[in-house]
Amino acid sequence: MVNRGLCPVCGDLVLAEREERDGRVLLVKHCPRCGRSEVLVSSDAERYRAKRGLDAEHEEPRGCALNCLTCTRKKSPGFVFVDITNRCNANCPICINNTPAMGFLFEPPLDYFEKVFRFCASLDPKPAVQLFGGEPTVRRDLLDIIAMARSYGLPTRVVTNGLRLADEDYCRRLVESRATVLIAYDGANPRIYGVLRGNEKYLETKRQALDNLRKLGARKVALMTCVAWGFNDEEMPELLRFCHDRRDFIRGVYFMPLAETWSPEVLDLHPPRMTTEDIEHMVAACYPDTPVSFVPAGVIGGLHSLLGVLTDKRPPFAGAHPNCESMYLLLSDGERYLPVEHFLKGSINDAFADLIKVNERFAALRGGQGKPRGLRGAYLRLRALLALTGLARRHLRVAALMHGRGLGKVWHTVRLLAGLLTGGRSGELARRHTRWGDVFQIGTLPERVRLLRPRRRPGPHCAGLRMGPVQDARYAPHRRPLRGPPSGSGLRGVAVHPSSPTARRALARTGWHGPRRVL
Repeated sequence: MVNRGLCPVCGDLVLAEREERDGRVLLVKHCPRCGRSEVLVSSDAERYRAKRGLDAEHEEPRGCALNCLTCTRKKSPGFVFVDITNRCNANCPICINNTPAMGFLFEPPLDYFEKVFRFCASLDPKPAVQLFGGEPTVRRDLLDIIAMARSYGLPTRVVTNGLRLADEDYCRRLVESRATVLIAYDGANPRIYGVLRGNEKYLETKRQALDNLRKLGARKVALMTCVAWGFNDEEMPELLRFCHDRRDFIRGVYFMPLAETWSPEVLDLHPPRMTTEDIEHMVAACYPDTPVSFVPAGVIGGLHSLLGVLTDKRPPFAGAHPNCESMYLLLSDGERYLPVEHFLKGSINDAFADLIKVNERFAALRGGQGKPRGLRGAYLRLRALLALTGLARRHLRVAALMHGRGLGKVWHTVRLLAGLLTGGRSGELARRHTRWGDVFQIGTLPERVRLLRPRRRPGPHCAGLRMGPVQDARYAPHRRPLRGPPSGSGLRGVAVHPSSPTARRALARTGWHGPRRVL
């Protein structure tokens, strides 16, 4: 099928189509000026097709300009990603979202976020807000920003490298803000941090941050991990064991393909191009005796007719492209995590295919929008629970999984499924209704790439909207150009790391302020 994409040479919108070749999927673009080009979008065509087949409602948009900020399509995002600064206390060599990489300083005032959050709160349903950097914790008013977002009723998450969370007092204040914490953690090998982050000691600091989160009672923590074939793929089993040992507070992990967005002068590392299917194969390799089939992260959102009977809450990743993010569940048996398909009679794809059929029946039954109320609402909820009971009997190995005996096992199964589908806490639901300890969520995120035209963001049918310094010219007033060190300052580079006493004294003498890293 022909669609449109950005030419990798000139950046113009050109005709594009998918092609399967040698078990892979490629996106082939035809530019009148630059000719034909192609890029790998999936290393496993079979997995790619299977996920696409679970999203029958996905509609390929026609005439998309790949510019979400000017899009007139009436669709509210499930997530809003907000850059709050591009300063960082690490400035990792692989990062493209910090001051040295961008070439300017971005740190808007609080009234900027007031406008952003007010707009987000006007959407129906309200999206979740995810605060990015740079490194969000370098802002002294981060907790004020979180409180402001929550005052508008916006669920709030903070993506952090975790270095400041090694300070127990600061970590306590962040936990008390009730924001979900997503912390960058690339495994237990110091060598990885030396290469990717420029400092092997970061591993010890991040471990201390995680210990603090556990000690202070954090319950909304997920890891974000960069992976690449031939670099740290062998660390995957140990990472899952690490998470299992801390399953009381680490709820999941998001894996990101390590994409070469740096220049060879910065880092001599050349990982192969990876897709989400490569990450899925890495996870599957940890369980050679059990099938591991990921599903699209947006597939739950596609069950809106069924879910609308049970809850008003919007499911995560609703509307995401079926070949963008993917997800999987692991369950603990008390000793280690096992694939969810260990507890199924067939594959997870078969179970979701039947869920989609049930959703289609409820689409005809419901009519209208919103959660049904009164007697009709009670009737539809009963129908939904009966339908879920039938699916549980058809697909679950109930005897191996659930508490109770006989019909008691069926009751626990229905309550578990209903809770998961309506956004309940998976760990709490698992402990209450199953013999196993906790549910662990695995998500895969698409490869990051440098865009030739940063104002354009890829994303017909994206579940999220990003608001930050490179998305649109309206944010230009919050950019501050970098200045070189003044003559006579004694600084050999264009930026200063805050931990350097010599540099701080030099800055104090000259009054110069710039980005925060020695080059």
